[in-house]
Amino acid sequence: NDLDTLRPKKGDIANFNYEVKDLDGNVIYSELELRPQAYHVDKEQKIMMGLRHGIKLMHKNETVTFLFPSHMAYGYHGDDRRIGHNQPLICTVTLVDFNPENTIKTE
Repeated sequence: NDLDTLRPKKGDIANFNYEVKDLDGNVIYSELELRPQAYHVDKEQKIMMGLRHGIKLMHKNETVTFLFPSHMAYGYHGDDRRIGHNQPLICTVTLVDFNPENTIKTE
């Protein structure tokens, strides 16, 4: 998105979709499984560290493919389901929209 200069900042609510693959391109979690996400930028820890940093680099309506080393994804432990320990990941993320936190509360 070359036209938009704004990026999510602390306190904004970022709405995004993403898909997680291994380094061979095999889908671990599909976009459909992960459903649209709402994330309070820098105010919650429920998503992997790489996504927390990556979302702040994106513009609205932009799709980016990130390669995360395991320490930026799920680390040594994995996710106790499909992601193994020390597994690097490919995440394709689409930032659908973001809004200031106070805008969401007043609507």
